[in-house]
Amino acid sequence: MALKTPRSFEINDKAHADLFNNMVKILIENDQELLKQFNLHTEDSNPHISSTDKKKWNNSQLYKLTNDNGSQLISIPAGGSIYDEIKTLGACSFYAPGGVGVVDSPAIGNAALRGFQLVGQNNIGVGIAIDTLGNVFCFSYYVKDMAINWLQMPTQNEKNKWDAGQLSKITADDGKAYERINANDSSILDRLTTLPGVHSWYIQEGHEDLPTFSSMRALSVFSENIYGWILGVNNTGDIYVNRSTTDVTGTKQEWSGWKRLNDHHLLNTNGTRLSMRMGTDILTLPSGFYFAVGSNVVNMPTENDSAWFNIDVLETVNGRKTIHVSRSYDNTHWFGTVHTDGIFKGWKKIVTDAEFENVKWLNVTLDNGSSIGDRPVEYTRWGNLLLLRGHLKANREVICGKIPITGLPDKGLVVSVPVSGTTGHSKLLIYKTGDLKLTGLLSANDSAVTGYYLDTVIPLN
Repeated sequence: MALKTPRSFEINDKAHADLFNNMVKILIENDQELLKQFNLHTEDSNPHISSTDKKKWNNSQLYKLTNDNGSQLISIPAGGSIYDEIKTLGACSFYAPGGVGVVDSPAIGNAALRGFQLVGQNNIGVGIAIDTLGNVFCFSYYVKDMAINWLQMPTQNEKNKWDAGQLSKITADDGKAYERINANDSSILDRLTTLPGVHSWYIQEGHEDLPTFSSMRALSVFSENIYGWILGVNNTGDIYVNRSTTDVTGTKQEWSGWKRLNDHHLLNTNGTRLSMRMGTDILTLPSGFYFAVGSNVVNMPTENDSAWFNIDVLETVNGRKTIHVSRSYDNTHWFGTVHTDGIFKGWKKIVTDAEFENVKWLNVTLDNGSSIGDRPVEYTRWGNLLLLRGHLKANREVICGKIPITGLPDKGLVVSVPVSGTTGHSKLLIYKTGDLKLTGLLSANDSAVTGYYLDTVIPLN
């Protein structure tokens, strides 16, 4: 663009003409300088700022997320803490070097870590980070937290492994049995047919479906609803299997029944009795010949007995057992039975002929002036019989003695005893407490009575 120069004033009055021409000259010089600046501006190759550009820049990110060169905004120093460096910031990028002890870096091994806090304010933030081995982590923290909470994200290899894993549960999430069956629950054998496939089970002792009273841990494998088997091991180490199929009509499910797979050893390999662990319940023992200190095992016929015992167990079906227990040092013998479904019928002591033939007599405790006559006044218990013998001198109508035994009838006992010195009888009262009293007299000569003969056998029921 060029400026046009105006023509000079030409008048006869030179003074006035010079005045106007000088002013025009200055204006022209100013215009030429402005034109020079305008031409420099218009010839500039950089684009000029438009209103659209201004609006875009005014709406742009004014807070830095990275350094000016695009690298991380925050560099965590060796021995430092990511949490301490970013907890007061908003969105930002950060770098934690590897192998230098950044106290809260989740990086695997000595890998470095680069991360980005997506949204943040004072003591609140969430974000994501990747270490130099490719492991991905997300993180969060809140005002109540004292550190960053890291969560490692699964890799594709891990996803592939999970996708190829067991999708139908065999165990519970903690690895224990898939389902617990209590003793009073419905039939496990019926329930198995509603869960085809493979499952693990714990079945409490005493359940109606168990082959013995002992509890069982089992695995069931079914190909279809009614075709399959269950394999279990009980607390005594015996292995059982039961198979489900259809009956001969092909329409109804039936079970084959439990079959024990392991051969049970009645004795040790050297032919001696089997020892038992401390605390063993002898009612749960399978068939075998055992020995133990009585106080070390449970459900013995005597309590806290530190003698040696031999225990013989013979098992049948449906939980039934016969158990014989003998105390070694004195040959005392008990036996008991476990009836169907584990019901124990109690211990019975075997009484031998020697015990009946060698009765031990004990002295009656005398009282209120009573004394022994021709023979000692004694008693013993022989099975369910009370035996008395001897010659007693005593006053009637007072407690004359006591027999310290238990098991006497609640209402006591009354027997007739002969007198000495003449013919006749008196009544002997035996109270539940064991106290003795003579009452009443029927004799040929009351004044001739010198005592009472207690030779009698009294049933206790």
